[in-house]
Amino acid sequence: MPEYGNFPFGLSQKDEARAARLHRDSIVVDMVHQGPFSPDVWTDELRAELPDGAGYLEASGFLMEKALRGEFDEFHCLADASGATTMLTGCVLENAQGVLEAAADTARMLAAFDWLRPARRADDIRAAHAEGGHALVGQCQLNLVRPGDIDLLDQAAALGVAHTVDCAYNTATFIGSGCTEKNDAGLSAFGNTFVDRCNKIGVIVDTAHSGPRTTIDACARSKAPVVATHTSAAALYDCDRAKSDEELQAIAATGGVIGVFCMPFFLAGIGTEPAPTIELALDHIDYVVRLVGVEHVGIGTDWPLALPADVLAQTLLPMAMSTMGFRPEHQLDVASTLEGFRDPRDLINITRGLVARGYPDQQVEMILGGNFLRVFEQVVG
Repeated sequence: MPEYGNFPFGLSQKDEARAARLHRDSIVVDMVHQGPFSPDVWTDELRAELPDGAGYLEASGFLMEKALRGEFDEFHCLADASGATTMLTGCVLENAQGVLEAAADTARMLAAFDWLRPARRADDIRAAHAEGGHALVGQCQLNLVRPGDIDLLDQAAALGVAHTVDCAYNTATFIGSGCTEKNDAGLSAFGNTFVDRCNKIGVIVDTAHSGPRTTIDACARSKAPVVATHTSAAALYDCDRAKSDEELQAIAATGGVIGVFCMPFFLAGIGTEPAPTIELALDHIDYVVRLVGVEHVGIGTDWPLALPADVLAQTLLPMAMSTMGFRPEHQLDVASTLEGFRDPRDLINITRGLVARGYPDQQVEMILGGNFLRVFEQVVG
């Protein structure tokens, strides 16, 4: 097995101890992650159990079912080893049946794992950290709510599966346009209603997959902080999933937070030399800090995915191209990872990298999770 959390930053023994302390003592919020699972846990025995012809969603749920039955202790081990305080649940915001099913799945997790609690308020996240446990945050990226069904948002929020909700995932919705749409008309009239309702009921507006105009309009409309849970800086590498300076500044002006992801092909493209490393993600963190201030920067790694490379290539890539709004020009490489970030156990490399780049303790704590916790407390409670 590979070793984790030891990317060669050249830290002194004193700085290594400081980074370990910061990672242990900080509330760490990875705003978007795919775990705590890992492509590295797939033994030959596990692969043999995977049903033939399983699609991406079936394969993704396979290990969770084993964990819920008490047959995959690595789930808890990886959660603890990552150092992350929060984990994610969520839903597709389209109809009541889907929201109820997502809530039922969330309830199963909370019943099965005594080390996991729902994040109803910011103090739940603090309590989880103090206890050495984890808090479950509800995230909705795929928001397909229609005019006339806005109450679905209230229901998802009340059931704990939608603390953050994106305006649009890549393609256009009734709310606004996603970031891979050819034309972005901005927030619709119903989109204004959506943002207003989020503000009213305590849901954080997310713009990670929203288009530029939609992002800026959502920031202008919202009376509460807006986030982009997982994105990057277009000024360093311009792609549809990145945010322009104007967008980043608009999010920061709301008091919000920008999470930087660890997706190689959206940080530097594919086939780049030398091989992309965790330093790329840190470059984007540095850039956003310089542009809008450290109080508006966080992490939303979104990578790596939890399945073996060949399973991802067979299942996720076709789905991403057919139903998720990605196209060949986006150059998706679903199995690639940054050197220094291929597993939840590498999350400490972000802390180590921030120490290597000279960030003081308070700023490291803010980037790791303090900034998101501030927004969560202001919006959710």
